[in-house]
Amino acid sequence: MKKILFILLFICLSAYGSVEFLSNGNFNNKISKGIVVVEYWAEWNNTNKFKELKDLKDCTVYRACIAKCSDAASEYGIKAVPTVIIYDNGEEIERFTPNIMLQLQASKSDVQSAIDEIVLNKFQ
Repeated sequence: MKKILFILLFICLSAYGSVEFLSNGNFNNKISKGIVVVEYWAEWNNTNKFKELKDLKDCTVYRACIAKCSDAASEYGIKAVPTVIIYDNGEEIERFTPNIMLQLQASKSDVQSAIDEIVLNKFQ
């Protein structure tokens, strides 16, 4: 019984810290409502992923593996990873791209500031 409880606790904690991945099949539906931040990502560049993605506030966050979400990567002209795009009701509002070392040039604060500006503009 203790082993089962431990396993369930481990699964719950693992799920809490993870970010959902998008696919070609669910991409448009997931970005269509509200403020959504998508990190276009690749497994071969995992060390440079946007680690603070799950810590962003007032938005929904997803990762889109460019191999599994190739339609969206092509549609939005993703040339390098990680690229972070902020969508508002399906419309691209802001984009953050990597430098020549394939490291995201924006910080969590930069991305959060862009999200905060979108939220504030909704009240004006």
